[in-house]
Amino acid sequence: MTNTDTVAGQPRRTPTGLVAGLVVLLVVLSAATVVGAVKLRDASERDAARAAAVTAARQEALNLTSIDGRNVDAALARVLTGATGAFKADFAQRAANLKTVLTENAVIAEGKVQDAALVRGDLDTATALVVVDSTVKNKAVPAGRVNTYRMQLDLERHGDRWLTSSLQFVS
Repeated sequence: MTNTDTVAGQPRRTPTGLVAGLVVLLVVLSAATVVGAVKLRDASERDAARAAAVTAARQEALNLTSIDGRNVDAALARVLTGATGAFKADFAQRAANLKTVLTENAVIAEGKVQDAALVRGDLDTATALVVVDSTVKNKAVPAGRVNTYRMQLDLERHGDRWLTSSLQFVS
């Protein structure tokens, strides 16, 4: 039936209020769906960034605690590759002295990450705590001993890589 049809002598009208209400409801539901999808994508990106930051922190802690005095240059390069900012500059400045100490003492250290967790993180920065046991052998202790290190690493995202910008040993 159209607007011109009649019922009991009265013209029949299309329920414009009902149509308008349905249109508004459809727009609201569409907007809610879009907002929900954006929030889900943002949460997924944030979770992926946090996971990548923890992985990078674990690797940098492992690089710092796994050094072979017979191949010190490669070990130091691995640390510098995972570093940025003040931490990178400081480590690079100390690398020559560290190389001498590691080589002269025939240090062989093998780290094993025991645990790692994110303290805080977003898409571009993160702070992680990492616990590493490192078996260290050298001239003074040829049989080796296990040292446990607890580190706090601040990380920054550079493109698709997470780099350590600060490192502190914590108790």
